[in-house]
Amino acid sequence: MTTRHCCIFYISHIVLSILLLVRLAPFALADENDPARRTAVESAKAEAAALLERGKGTDAYELYMRLLREAPGDGAVHLGLARAAARIGRWNQAVLALEMLLEKYPREAALYDQLAHAYLALNDRAGAERVQQAKRDLGLDGGAGDAAFPMDALEQRYSLFQVHGKIYGGILYDSNANQGPSSEDVQLGDWRVKVPEAAAKESLGGYLGANLDIGRKFERDGNWWAVGDVQTYLRGNANNDLGKLRGRESQWGRAALGLRRLSAETLLDVRAKAEIFDYEWYQRVTAFGPEATLLLAVSPSVQLITRGGIDKREYSRDHLRDGAYWTVGQYARFFFSESNHEFTVGAQYRGSAPQKQDYACNGWEISTRLLFKLPHGFEFAPFASMSRDYYHGPSTALEIKNREDENLRLGSGLTYRINESWSLELGYRYGKSTSTSNLYDYDQHYISSGIAWNF
Repeated sequence: MTTRHCCIFYISHIVLSILLLVRLAPFALADENDPARRTAVESAKAEAAALLERGKGTDAYELYMRLLREAPGDGAVHLGLARAAARIGRWNQAVLALEMLLEKYPREAALYDQLAHAYLALNDRAGAERVQQAKRDLGLDGGAGDAAFPMDALEQRYSLFQVHGKIYGGILYDSNANQGPSSEDVQLGDWRVKVPEAAAKESLGGYLGANLDIGRKFERDGNWWAVGDVQTYLRGNANNDLGKLRGRESQWGRAALGLRRLSAETLLDVRAKAEIFDYEWYQRVTAFGPEATLLLAVSPSVQLITRGGIDKREYSRDHLRDGAYWTVGQYARFFFSESNHEFTVGAQYRGSAPQKQDYACNGWEISTRLLFKLPHGFEFAPFASMSRDYYHGPSTALEIKNREDENLRLGSGLTYRINESWSLELGYRYGKSTSTSNLYDYDQHYISSGIAWNF
């Protein structure tokens, strides 16, 4: 290291030391019982609590650590430190803080549960069982015994390897299963023509789907995960007339692998995906490409979510549509009330570059969704969206004006959670599409009812 570098290093060290002394001056320059010192400590405690409330876990943790040195016997500091440490995954420090609290308040049953929770996060089941046994020995479990604490569920939650999924199925009614106009007679440019089998066809049907999400954390105290998912959805329609359009059955599948970085305030998820959509194994669309999600927790009640992706699509029966398709969207999610209801609003932009310019399309969508967590295991989720798509050419050879579509979607879902694993689901969706081409003017009502198993 040169003399110049040494001077810069020592000057930086001195400046940093001065800044830390200024930050801690209200503590260090006063006697423990001095009113000014007590005021400074209380002010710092209020600031740390406010930081934690706003979701600034790292900042709150650092301030609580400084407070611990200045007020080692303050129970509020220990409790705040335990909460902040748990929020950012510093479970060893959370254990120490909770153990110090239990020495002062040995009959607080909630502290035993929090400490066992922290031990499980450290993959120390023996420590968690020891804490719960101490709680039972003091008669603080209300006579519930082992049932008073969900040991197995929490151990699975903090396992380095996570597997979650859902299998669901049910029946449906679709007033316009082929998304067709109200009549076979349509106006295309200056021509009134009849398009056989184009008119809307209603149908009863059934559906079956499954989702599987897998994650493996690289290190217990780390932020990085290897993640993947597999999903599928199958639908069958009872109306035989849809068979003439190769639309009586449809299949969709997806598989993806990627990386996730998860911290107290942010989530970054990047995956490479492959998807396939098929009507009766006849008209197939495949897509390959990357996708990404970035979530920023501005506070415990506000999240900003950015999503985007790009696909290379191939159409089995219309290669002129082959090409690149992309989307990018920005959303905000708000949590409110003691029940933690959710409100999400956002906008998306999409575009494409297929082989044939007429099929190229740019568009936007705005959407909103509410999730109400109701008593007795019910959840009610209304939603709405409006979108507009601008194509670079007309829909058919008989038309001159470029195709433009406007789509309105309204609906809601109602879920009744029977228990941790099973739920009943009821959904309704209304769609209205208005287009410069009569072929794409339609109304649709869709109702579904089914059961789901979550694991």
